Amino acid sequence: MEKKYDVIIIGGGPNGLLAGAYLSKCGLKVLVLERRYEMGGGLATEEVTMGGFFHNTHAIYMMMVDYAPAYKDLRLEEEYGLRHIYPSLQFAMPLSDGRCICLYSDLERTYKGLSKFSKKDADTYKELYIKFKGWMEDFLGPYTYCQPKATLEVAMEMERLEMGKEMFGLTDKTPIELVKGWFTDEHIQGLMISMICFWGLDPGQSGLGYLVPLYMNRSTNYRICVGGSHMLTQSLIKVILENKGTLLTTQNIKKIIVEDGKAVGVEREDGEVFEAKAVISTIDTHQTFLKLIGEDKIGEDFAESLKPWMWEHWSFFSTHLALEEAPEFTAAKGDSEINQALIYLLGAESIGEYIEHYKGIEEKKLSDSPIISASFPTVHDSLQCRHSGKHTGLIQEHVPYDLADGGADRWYSLSFKEERSDKCIEVLTRYAPNINSDTIRSRYISTPIDCENKFLDMVKGSIKQGQYHPLQMGYMRPNEECSRHRTPIKGLYLGGSCTYPGGTVLLANGYLAAEVVVEDLGVEKWWPEPEMIKKAIQKGIPLK
Repeated sequence: MEKKYDVIIIGGGPNGLLAGAYLSKCGLKVLVLERRYEMGGGLATEEVTMGGFFHNTHAIYMMMVDYAPAYKDLRLEEEYGLRHIYPSLQFAMPLSDGRCICLYSDLERTYKGLSKFSKKDADTYKELYIKFKGWMEDFLGPYTYCQPKATLEVAMEMERLEMGKEMFGLTDKTPIELVKGWFTDEHIQGLMISMICFWGLDPGQSGLGYLVPLYMNRSTNYRICVGGSHMLTQSLIKVILENKGTLLTTQNIKKIIVEDGKAVGVEREDGEVFEAKAVISTIDTHQTFLKLIGEDKIGEDFAESLKPWMWEHWSFFSTHLALEEAPEFTAAKGDSEINQALIYLLGAESIGEYIEHYKGIEEKKLSDSPIISASFPTVHDSLQCRHSGKHTGLIQEHVPYDLADGGADRWYSLSFKEERSDKCIEVLTRYAPNINSDTIRSRYISTPIDCENKFLDMVKGSIKQGQYHPLQMGYMRPNEECSRHRTPIKGLYLGGSCTYPGGTVLLANGYLAAEVVVEDLGVEKWWPEPEMIKKAIQKGIPLK
């Protein structure tokens, strides 16, 4: 086997594969090393319940398809068979009285629906939708795919713009304060706070209020991959292979080899050594620096700066269902389209109920009645089930990793997690009575500790490799030395979710890591600067 490469990438998840795709197309000799038996990381689609039922066991929703440069640069849809479905009804929150609050991809449909609950709130939503769409196009979207600048520098430059003043004026507000300040109807407030905090914003945390407009904008722009999330993995793998890259699975790495302050390769547990001009790690900073390199090579001060990193205090408790039939929601009796929503928010019908649920997470407790999200991919994509007329379902609940009663190890108890899954299903049945023991053929349960054991870089079930906190975002993610994807060790780069801009499938971190590697190696960059960035700069937006 070849032992010398231009670039070695540690981790074959979406960010590692993305970096590999861009760099291999540069003509660089690329090696991607993955610990697990299959590439893709969280972009997994598996038959975990029964044969022929395909479940997206980690990542399912693609929230940046309309912004991520990779789709166009790599021609993933045109040449590699990747397709997406964009349901018109994005979020639905059925209520116990038979009504339903809906967010559509179409603003006017959302406005009409919200008006039935509160004309004032509908007017507010419409105003915010238009404003936040402009912020997304001019700054939030383009900046996601630019190297970050120092927080104070960004704030000072944006303060010169009216948009910047208003956007960064939200920073010190909590999601709860913003939602209550904007909306008056308790049901609409409940939908908004649930949707805004869907990916981990703490509803009572100040300092990240500027992200609320981003999540509100994205709430009507979610897609799913035709055939399952792993189809995105497949398309990236094809790009790498067509450009003579090498991908190896079941690779247990012993260390990153550092000589004279420079990363020069990787050694496996079996002693096999691969040499490289550059090494990109897409796993977390603790594994990268403290385990694979060692404190003696990074210096005491830098090592100590890494240790206080905050992992999320919550994770997902997921139940995957093999179903005899699609759900029929009680709220759909007057509007059948409600049965075609992409995401259902169930169990919290007001902001107060949501806040109480989140307090339980902070206290490391589980509520008697879970608050869940649910999705049924096969309603939109028949390719995710080989059995005609049958369906798959996903129920997820935000839960604490550590439990006050029993700690994290309690998640290992089969009876405990089955009991919790039963409660989640009971909530779903309350709103969709046909989903019950008669129509559920099989289920697969995944707990926070399962997530940690499956993905070693998701410590404590942290799906984003670390908490979203003011001290761990932007130029501080993961720290000032590494947020721009270079590290204090020459030739070593970071490209995982612990770096800017953060977690979920943004297709940004690996993209930005590839950008600095190409620059440092003096290789011609084949991909153009995104048009959205050019347009924003022309408008005077200080992106760079």
